[in-house]
Amino acid sequence: MTYIDALILGFVQGITEFFPISSSGHLVVTEALLNIHVDPLSMQGFNVLLHAGTLIALLCCYARRWKEILLSPFTKNYANQRLLFFLILASIPAAISGLIFDERIAAISSLPVVGVSFLITAAVLIYGERRSNGDSIATLTYKDIALIGIAQACALVPGISRSGFTISAGRMAGLKREEALDFSFLMATPIIAGATMLAMIDVLEGSITLPASQTMIMGVAVSFVLSALSIVFLRSIVARYSFAWFAVYLIPLGLLCLTYRPV
Repeated sequence: MTYIDALILGFVQGITEFFPISSSGHLVVTEALLNIHVDPLSMQGFNVLLHAGTLIALLCCYARRWKEILLSPFTKNYANQRLLFFLILASIPAAISGLIFDERIAAISSLPVVGVSFLITAAVLIYGERRSNGDSIATLTYKDIALIGIAQACALVPGISRSGFTISAGRMAGLKREEALDFSFLMATPIIAGATMLAMIDVLEGSITLPASQTMIMGVAVSFVLSALSIVFLRSIVARYSFAWFAVYLIPLGLLCLTYRPV
């Protein structure tokens, strides 16, 4: 893998992780276009480690919120205690699914799978925008948390957008757009941190290989910068624009993935 490859992949990861269009799917498409020949498990490991940049961006953009949430057991803030408990519960389905299906997910990372997943994500985005009541995170129930947690687990499949599915699940649970987006981004933090740690363990054990350290650092740095800009941008427009508009992009891209044949 070259510096340019890592730069492009970091750029794609940073832009697409928080936009509801699936970073994993776009990385598969980009790898196909760049004609990168790496074994699927190592490629998945590299893609997961690109999320380290995304994780740092999340922690920076939500630092104050996370400080309040993590200190809530000591500050007696009931609302934040409840939010912390819900974030833990919502992370369980994806954590279990990732541990069980990690290698199988790497094996199905192909353009046809991504194409179908893009179309499913588009349908979910459209449906989710039709179901909101304008509620806040405080109104979520255990049933709602189960729905959002399962939605995040589904996003392990390449092309299924984690942010798209979890935001739409939040909208189906009645949340207004800003609340659904914030909850989705908060619950991304533990799951991305866990996936990054597991990928690092695989590297140390030698089960996956990575490009040169300079190439890896470049990819992560670009991912961090673009992820931070994406978070700021989405939070600034979320109240005014429907997420269903992203379906206009995903539908033709999904169809293109289903019909594209590498030369």
